[in-house]
Amino acid sequence: MIVRLTSKFGSVDAVHKTPHTGNDYAIPEGTTLRAVGDGIVDKVFDGSDKIGRGLSVQFEDGSRVIYGHMKEVSVKVGEHVGNGEVVGLSGNTGHSTAPHLHIGAKDAAGGWLDPSPIGEQVVKSAGDLNVFERFMANGRVGDGIGDIPKFSVWELLHEKVAEVTLNGSVDFIADIAISLPIVSVVGAGVYCLINMFSKSLAKWGAIGTVIYGVCVIKGL
Repeated sequence: MIVRLTSKFGSVDAVHKTPHTGNDYAIPEGTTLRAVGDGIVDKVFDGSDKIGRGLSVQFEDGSRVIYGHMKEVSVKVGEHVGNGEVVGLSGNTGHSTAPHLHIGAKDAAGGWLDPSPIGEQVVKSAGDLNVFERFMANGRVGDGIGDIPKFSVWELLHEKVAEVTLNGSVDFIADIAISLPIVSVVGAGVYCLINMFSKSLAKWGAIGTVIYGVCVIKGL
């Protein structure tokens, strides 16, 4: 899953007339969202405000993380959530121009904080699959933040296998072209030798000699 940071904390733009209080991440609607620490759900947004559906989780030190523009919230006010526990699904509710997740953070006194470290944790833990399972599923790795090109391991392996196979085939054909006369001569010699005793055994002996010679050339 490729995630882009579309609006940073403190930015002012066409959408945010005043400094943005969080980070916005472009993320597919319906993506599973998880808690990034142990805390208590102190507020659930019903979707009637600009932030849309969402929630706030208060940690032991009094700080808070806020999720906004969600499609679904699966926890209730007063509920304890553990690190990694599912809290809902990302969406496109409230004042939103496209599916994305708003992450905000407050200190114990209620002041806004740059939520980048928390946002990174949220998007890295997003989805039904863990990091290893996502890697095995699509081969893509990366930090998941910003417009960073994603690197596909499977694409690289495919290229390397194709390269090795092609080069190996070319080398093998070249070896066969050079060694075939020798193998043929040896096979003919075996045929003549065994033919003095049995014509049928001579044929199979020659065939076996050629096959053995091909296997030796290929390195089996």
